[in-house]
Amino acid sequence: MVRILFTSILFVSVLSACSNPASSVPGPGGAPAPHSTDKPIPLTASAGRSSTAPPLSAQPEVIEYSSVAEALAALKTRPAVSIEVLQGWTIATEPDGSTTWAFAPPDHPAFPAVAKRVLYRDQDGWHLKMDVLCEAEPAVCDQFVRHFEALNEPIYQFIEQQQEP
Repeated sequence: MVRILFTSILFVSVLSACSNPASSVPGPGGAPAPHSTDKPIPLTASAGRSSTAPPLSAQPEVIEYSSVAEALAALKTRPAVSIEVLQGWTIATEPDGSTTWAFAPPDHPAFPAVAKRVLYRDQDGWHLKMDVLCEAEPAVCDQFVRHFEALNEPIYQFIEQQQEP
């Protein structure tokens, strides 16, 4: 249930990212700038496991590709990955439904850039991990990260509200 809700909220946040107008900033240059956040969602898993509860999973790995283009090309070759384009943004959703990749469109100041977000659960509860690979200027990449961090906040709040008694 939480994964379905996460997917819905994530979809809305991606649409928000897509509709955010790009400002005029210098284009790509320099090496990819990786960024990672792993924010716990203050929820506690119940001691008893229901048959509908998703399995506990290990913390997801960081982006395993050396470039944004390599990441997109690899995802396109995986048969179970759903890929769609929304207002120029390429959105890839992995079969688990808990992992999404948002690739900036060519006209975005941070292009080429990707934000990978994974919802997972461990013994401490639910977490949302975000990794960013950005090949633009550092200041533009920082803006890209801050924008996605802001998009994550409603996801945290929504999940917290769903778990309150």
